[in-house]
Amino acid sequence: MVTITISKKIPKTSTIGGYSDIDGGGSGDTTDPVSITLNGAQQISGSSKKKLIKIKIKQSPNTQNTTPSDDINTKIVDLKELEETIKVRGWLEDDSTETAWSKYWKLRAMMARGGALYTLVIDNVTFGSTTWEVYLEEVAWIVDPTNGSTLNTSEIGFGDSARITIDLAFYMGNSR
Repeated sequence: MVTITISKKIPKTSTIGGYSDIDGGGSGDTTDPVSITLNGAQQISGSSKKKLIKIKIKQSPNTQNTTPSDDINTKIVDLKELEETIKVRGWLEDDSTETAWSKYWKLRAMMARGGALYTLVIDNVTFGSTTWEVYLEEVAWIVDPTNGSTLNTSEIGFGDSARITIDLAFYMGNSR
């Protein structure tokens, strides 16, 4: 089973909900990066994509008739515009200290706060400031309403345990 850990400093309190009073409340960011762990990844995918400028050379009907050819008449300009992305589907669960719902809002805060993540660790591979910087580009969640648990329970560790399926999209690069 692959473990994924995402860490970044986030605001100490959430105006929308889900978490509050990290590092004793107040304003500003947390003093240390907050880490969220997905203990189970259902799917991890990545892609490397390069944008090319394709210039199609047109031929007149006269040229087509005098020198017929099935050659591709396209010129390519490669400006090395590379995109690297990683997508992860996993789940967040209630544990002895925090609800899955609160963990989701912390992930959302990591995305909304701006800037690169402190680190992204996928199993034994670490991305961070010493490699490529990683940006959390998208956080999506899915809750199965038939699992019988309370989404945001205050009775952590007692009875029902919530699980939220989470889809994350990471974009890799370096800040300007």
